[in-house]
Amino acid sequence: MTRPVRLALGLWLLCAAVVFSVTSDRQTKAAGRAFMHEQLARYQRGERVVTINQGFRPGVRAIAVQSGAWFLVIAGTGAVATAWAARAGK
Repeated sequence: MTRPVRLALGLWLLCAAVVFSVTSDRQTKAAGRAFMHEQLARYQRGERVVTINQGFRPGVRAIAVQSGAWFLVIAGTGAVATAWAARAGK
C-alpha cells in the first residue's frame, strides 16, 4: 500500500470518526433534554420519576447504533473509493 493510499484511508477514517462524534453528541444532547423534560413533567404531575438507567439508557443504545452505522457507511465508502482510485491510477 502506497503512502497516498494510506493517507486517503486515514482521512476517510478521520472523517467517519468526526461524523460519529458529532452525530452521537447531538443526539445525546437531544435525548438528555427530552429525558429531563419528561422527568420534570412527571414530577409536576406527582408521578414517580424514573431512574436514568430506565429512562435514558435505551436511547443511548439506539444513538450508538445509529452513529455506528454512519461510521461504517462512511468508512466503507471511503475504503471502496480509495481502492477504486488506487486501481484506476495504475
